[in-house]
Amino acid sequence: MTRAAGLVVITALMPLPVSASDTETTRASTPTVKASMERIVAREVAAMPAPKPAARDDRQTSGAGSSPGFFKSGPGMIALAVMAAGTGYALYSTQHDRIHSPGKK
Repeated sequence: MTRAAGLVVITALMPLPVSASDTETTRASTPTVKASMERIVAREVAAMPAPKPAARDDRQTSGAGSSPGFFKSGPGMIALAVMAAGTGYALYSTQHDRIHSPGKK
């Protein structure tokens, strides 16, 4: 009985925040999502500065094939060495594995 009374009270109090509004809102005065988005886009487009043409550095005049690659730089060489060491260790560990299972043979 107590639970039912609590449910009735909660159900009765749910519409109170809606009825507490001091202004009457109608569907005609509320803009739709599409209309709101069109207003926002128009305002943002008007506020954006005109796009400037992309300026290229003088360093970028050479072709894509003649630029030095990542793996020719210091960090690139270190990355290659780490990858080679990892691959070598993986191959070594597969050959010298101490666990022998019948499914592996």
